[in-house]
Amino acid sequence: MPDTPRAASVRLQQFYARQVHAVNAADFAAYRDTFIPDAEFTGSGLPDPVRGAGAIAEHSRRLHERRAAQEVVQRHHVTMTALLDRTDGVLAARSCTVIVATALWGRPVIVAGVECVDEFTETDGVLRVRRRRLHPLAS
Repeated sequence: MPDTPRAASVRLQQFYARQVHAVNAADFAAYRDTFIPDAEFTGSGLPDPVRGAGAIAEHSRRLHERRAAQEVVQRHHVTMTALLDRTDGVLAARSCTVIVATALWGRPVIVAGVECVDEFTETDGVLRVRRRRLHPLAS
């Protein structure tokens, strides 16, 4: 039996909490596992789509290492998550992510804001992203 909209919203909130906690904690294995093996990640300044859960996690790991070398901590804050109405039965969501960076002993600074559109696949009750499209938030 499919989720009610409320139940689907709660599952999405829990999904994003797990995913963001993983990437913020530099747990790139857990982050990788929030995507299907052949997931696609596009947009937000990427010259080409990143394909594959491993490649997506590796991309995030490299960015994390670059920031760590500069003694900068970055945090993702997912907000305004909404289910998208789809006629094809695919669970999809749109949200906004605000990215905050803090240099050692510095003040937090918003460094990016993106709209995130995700399409999900569910296997054995576990949601995973199959396609993520990022768009800069309009000012």
